[in-house]
Amino acid sequence: MTLTFQIHTEISDALRSDLVDIWTDASNAGGAVGFVAPTERAEVDATAFRKFAVGLDLLLVGYEDDVLAAFLVIKNHQFELMDHARILVSVIVAPKHQGKVHGLDLMRAAEQMARTLDGVEMLHLTCRGGLGLEHFYSKCGYTEVGRIPRLLRVGADDYRDEIHMAMSL
Repeated sequence: MTLTFQIHTEISDALRSDLVDIWTDASNAGGAVGFVAPTERAEVDATAFRKFAVGLDLLLVGYEDDVLAAFLVIKNHQFELMDHARILVSVIVAPKHQGKVHGLDLMRAAEQMARTLDGVEMLHLTCRGGLGLEHFYSKCGYTEVGRIPRLLRVGADDYRDEIHMAMSL
């Protein structure tokens, strides 16, 4: 089943609630989505989308049969020297929708959307090392451009690299 996509320039309270539910589920399923399992919905809710810039950032939401299945944010840097680039953040597929190539579809839709943005020449993102995510993003056309060893501490003695990846449009 393929996804249908919608772009949002602002996030309603109802949509935000649904997104926080998926974000919490993805985190608790072991996803590298900004939290370490186990996490509570209230913890995700307290920080989710707090830096979303209405009118500048874009929320891309994928639906399978009208059910929210995946989302990401195409973030505007709000910095003149980076007007030609956007960063993808919070790339999340709901656990019950994984294994259906929805992640690949989401990334392709983000690339297509970015190509319609005036002056945007590049997309980039970061991902957590140790999970093979860089291989997924490579399949989506991204190239590893750097890595910061041990930047992310996900446990008392568990440090992960932050991997930086980019794609020219």
